[in-house]
Amino acid sequence: MRANMQYNKTLIEKAVKFLNNKNVEVEHWGADDVQHSESFAICVDVHNNRIWTDGDGLWSTVKKGVKVRYANFLVHKEIDDSEALGYYWSGGLAGNINYDGSGKDGTWYDGGDVETQLINKIKDKESDGMIYGNGAFINNLQTYMIENCDFDKELLQYLDFDYSEQGMQDDEAVNLDVDLDADFWLEAVNYAKEQGIEIQFRTDVKKAA
Repeated sequence: MRANMQYNKTLIEKAVKFLNNKNVEVEHWGADDVQHSESFAICVDVHNNRIWTDGDGLWSTVKKGVKVRYANFLVHKEIDDSEALGYYWSGGLAGNINYDGSGKDGTWYDGGDVETQLINKIKDKESDGMIYGNGAFINNLQTYMIENCDFDKELLQYLDFDYSEQGMQDDEAVNLDVDLDADFWLEAVNYAKEQGIEIQFRTDVKKAA
């Protein structure tokens, strides 16, 4: 353990276990590039497993097992002299859950959009509506991470997520606001390296649009 570690060792070890899981990949870029913001991402492969909605939402009353491909949690470093560290990690509108919206094999059916003068999207009557706003879907994704990715509930203080704005939602992509402390996760990455524990990095991380 490095002497200057500022985070709880037990939580760092739980974070390392999560990052070491075969379904989890990380990416960190821009730290040495003065022209671009430093960014950090954690990608969870869900492998088309079904994440269920419960029909209790403002934009849909459909209960379905949605075939989810992956979830990507992304933050960017924002310089702010008013912050204690002189910066903060911003994840607003930066995450996404990519899913199969074809309606095939019982998955979610995005359908088409109704033409409107409004900025926000309105789905047609054949569509299942929008996953956006369904609390069970977010909770069930977290449960998937706990059961299949070695994610511990205590880590929610360092990686949490929820729906962003309704107007940011798209077909086959649920847009998220991400609350992620990249300093904590980078500390976990460094600790894993010191312990000889492999963390999966990727250069083609599934970045949010």
